[in-house]
Amino acid sequence: MQLESGELDLALLDPKNAQNFKEKDGFTCYDMTTADYRGILFNFANDYWTKNRDIIPAVCYSIDRQAIIDSVLLGEGMPAYSPLQRNIYNNENVEHYDYNPEKAQEILEAAGCTRNSDGFYERDGEEIGFVISVMSGEQDRIDIAQAAAQQLRETGINCTVEIPAQMDWGGQMACLIGWGSPFDADDHTYKVFGTDKGANYSSYSNEKVDEYLSLARQSDDPEVRKEYYGKFQEELAEDPAYAFICYIDANYVADSGIQGISKDTVLGHHGVGIFWNIQDWTIEE
Repeated sequence: MQLESGELDLALLDPKNAQNFKEKDGFTCYDMTTADYRGILFNFANDYWTKNRDIIPAVCYSIDRQAIIDSVLLGEGMPAYSPLQRNIYNNENVEHYDYNPEKAQEILEAAGCTRNSDGFYERDGEEIGFVISVMSGEQDRIDIAQAAAQQLRETGINCTVEIPAQMDWGGQMACLIGWGSPFDADDHTYKVFGTDKGANYSSYSNEKVDEYLSLARQSDDPEVRKEYYGKFQEELAEDPAYAFICYIDANYVADSGIQGISKDTVLGHHGVGIFWNIQDWTIEE
């Protein structure tokens, strides 16, 4: 409404609202590439994952990423399998956990899980399932979480979604996380996946991950860093901290009088960085 009234000249919108401006005179839409991904963070401080960490690969195989991109993001994004897909050190050979519900069920059954009368798996008398917490205010996160939960239920994992008034980082079971940086690989990975680091909200800890991230940040040789970030991604896929779902595009809508906005960059978390070439912009009244 603020864009339509002229109160705002530029805004970042969710894909569905941005779509409404595609055919409107006086507006230009910019669907921009980002390093901003969404995924399910598993809270390893919660006892549930002490018992059930071995079923996380089944969670990862249960998610139809392209279906979520098509339905929730209206095609504005790409499937995610790593935190560094939009980085120069991306390792394309890591495990992708492509959608494979049959493989997910094989993992569950190999772990001793059996289906109950409700169609959900259980182990040692306890149902396999968890709650994804989602921060209020970001509809795309809520929609992604609900779509993923539905897919998990179809596999036999009883997953539900809650939108708490305040996030309980220490007590929740899982949450729909948003992260990503287009800059130096260390800017994102070390603080998020390193043991006890400042942005490690999952309480994730893996000695090999710590080793590879430390070695990568100690070198300025691109080949050395590529080697260690590649190994980091392989280990993270072997022992997932998140179930990566998708990278989301940043859907900006601008008054057509603004000229010079360039899509020739990769934006950051929450679409940060659109002003990178603002010195080249002009505004026509």
